[in-house]
Order: sequence, then C-alpha cells, then structure tokens
Amino acid sequence: MALARTIGLCCACSAALYAAAQSLATQRGGVTFDTASEAPVVLAPPPVRADGDLVIASLPVVCEPIRFHLTFGTGGRYGPYPLAHHARIGPPHAAYLLNLVDQGRGFTLTAPHATNTVHGPFAATNGASVRLGPAEMTFARVAPLLTVTLAHPDRISQLPLIGIAPDSPALERDLHVLRAKYAALANRVDAETADVFFHGVPRVTTRRSGTIVSPTVSPSQRDKQNAARGAELSAVRFLETLIQQHFRIRSQAMTGPLGWQFTMPPGDYLFCAMQKVKDPRATGVSGLATAIWWTPFTFDGEHPLVLTLTADNAITWRDVFVLERE
Repeated sequence: MALARTIGLCCACSAALYAAAQSLATQRGGVTFDTASEAPVVLAPPPVRADGDLVIASLPVVCEPIRFHLTFGTGGRYGPYPLAHHARIGPPHAAYLLNLVDQGRGFTLTAPHATNTVHGPFAATNGASVRLGPAEMTFARVAPLLTVTLAHPDRISQLPLIGIAPDSPALERDLHVLRAKYAALANRVDAETADVFFHGVPRVTTRRSGTIVSPTVSPSQRDKQNAARGAELSAVRFLETLIQQHFRIRSQAMTGPLGWQFTMPPGDYLFCAMQKVKDPRATGVSGLATAIWWTPFTFDGEHPLVLTLTADNAITWRDVFVLERE
C-alpha cells in the first residue's frame, strides 16, 4: 500500500511538472523547461511570390551617335566619324567642325581656319554627296552594332555564355515559368539556411550575464554553403535551357579576348551572359560561382550600342527577377 502511494505521488508530481513550464533554481541562475507540445518553428523570412507583372533586372546600355565614313574615288574613305554636334571631322591639324541641322537629318561643316566658311547643309543619308571645295565625297553610314566587353577580376579562363533573344510571346511565357522556378528555389534556400526554434528545449538563465536562450539551432556554415550551391546549380541549368531555346543571336565578331560584336535587325531584345568566377566566400571544390548579366534593350537599327560587363554590375540568379515577399 505504501508503495502504491509513493507511485501515485510520483505520477502526480510528474503530471504537475509537465502541465506548464517549470523552473529549477540554482545558485548561479536557473533552467526553464518549456513543455508545450508544438512543432519546431523555422525562422525563415516570408516566402517570395511569383505573380504580378514580370519585372526583371536591367543594365545601362549606352546609345552612341551614328557613325559614318566619307568615301572618295574607287576605294578611299575617311573616318569613321560620329554624327554628333561639334564632332571634329578630318585630320587633327585641319579638322572641320560638324553641326547638326534639321533635327539630325542633315549637317554642315565649318572650315578649320575660316570659321565664316560653312559647307552644306548635307543630307545624313547613305549615298548623299558631300562637297568641300573641289573635293567631292559620299556619305556612308557605318552599320550599327552592339559591342559587349567583359572585365571581371575573378573570372576563370572558361569563356562566358552570351546570347541575345528577340522579344516574343513565347519568350515572355517561358520567363514567367523561370520566375516561378526561381521563386521556389529562393524559398527552399531560405528555409534550409534558416535557424530553427525547438519547443520543449531548456532555456538557460544566468544571473551574471542575463538570459541565454538556447532552443534555437543554426545550420552550420558548410550546410548553408551546400544549400546555396545546390540552388545555384539548379538555377543555372534552368537558365541554360532558356538560352538554348530562345537566345539564338550569337556574336558575329570578337574585338579582343573579351569583346564581342552583335548585329541584328531593329527590335526589342533580351541580353544574357553567364561567367564562372572564383567565389572568395566558398571553400573546397565548390569555390566557384556564376556571375550573371541580364538586361532588356531596344535596338533602333541606326545607333550603335555599348554594354560593359563588370564585377560591379554582375548579379546572381536571385536578382534576375524582382520577387516580392508575402
């Protein structure tokens, strides 16, 4: 009978202990036991959404003046020169000063040593005659190009993947699909790299330094790197598939080891480049990252465009689309 009373007392004490959070006092502090039967809480930021208007990253694309030659005889030519106000035309010691007229549809040339002598106006169209005294030349526009240069101090020797896609309903549809995949990847990485709060784990209190809360567990740095690396590999594969399907305009010429020129008809386009670079934050064999350059642009078929790719304007896969959080 005494044994039964002892067991009953112990069970009653245990029930009281688990009925609510309990505290055990010690000489230097205490330990609090949270006995709430709740699931662990992942302390990740709110998830991102892949809905609404498609907003993508962009880069500054420089629009340069139209360039032209002045041809003479059977094969001679001067230039190229920019069709820009106050451009200097001719040799440096005897250059004519160009002035645009008629909203850029024509120009005049002012003699270098006789500022009161103005030649023209001349039409800024292919085949137009340009006469300077006894010399007669022909105006010839230079075919406009998109010139791309890359300068990244951490790039590896592998050449980048560069392409241009004409804007189309099919491209926009696949961009929406890619955005949804990137949103899912971003939410997965946020969850896998977030701290986790466990209910029922003791909270340790010290009188000297205050309260130390210990039910929160953080992933190791290696686990965070592995999660980020796995997501990046998936994101790059998704983007490579999109490039194979739509980015069919390739460079027609190289201006150097890291310079490319593109020709295309007038229209709206999307540019993308990917370059493997060394990642100083990573360790081991995963010490490489993928730098991405991504921008829409419009080509009018007249003005040359210049796009400079650097470490400062490179982005990661998470920046390709503007994703709002819930």
